Amino acid sequence: MATTPESSTANPLDQLRDIHLPEPISWWPPAPGWWILALASCALLVWLVRFIYRRYSAKHYRRQALAQLQELQTGTDAQEQLRALFVMLKQTANCAYPSRQPSSLAIEAFVEFLRFSCDKPVFAQSTLELQSLLYAQNPSQQTTDIERLFEDARIWINNHAQEDKLELGVPC
Repeated sequence: MATTPESSTANPLDQLRDIHLPEPISWWPPAPGWWILALASCALLVWLVRFIYRRYSAKHYRRQALAQLQELQTGTDAQEQLRALFVMLKQTANCAYPSRQPSSLAIEAFVEFLRFSCDKPVFAQSTLELQSLLYAQNPSQQTTDIERLFEDARIWINNHAQEDKLELGVPC
């Protein structure tokens, strides 16, 4: 057994085999925690879409009322504008508060109901000013008051309280 000088001087580590590494961890199938997170995310997404759709649908009458208000403002006859404004406000109030039937109220009580159901100050005119606008022979001379009524109507349509948040105490 003759040893050659080359084999005795060779590095013994070169004779070792490489370590066999395990296969890399695959991304599929995910751990159970990821399945639970995915299901919870899907459920949350479905709930969020339904919530947004219901909220959008619930405010449909507001969008219609604002569009109708825009059309009413382009009218020329001031007396007809005022009459149509209060008809539209009563229709909108009936949509917003169906169990209270606010359209059955007289004009003074209806305006008071509109004031009560909105957090912002609207329809600040006195009852006499409102009556003079509604029953004046020539209301076209009072265009600033009519414009203020239209602006108050726009504010009320956008900001009136929901029926379940409206406090009790207003007769309807």
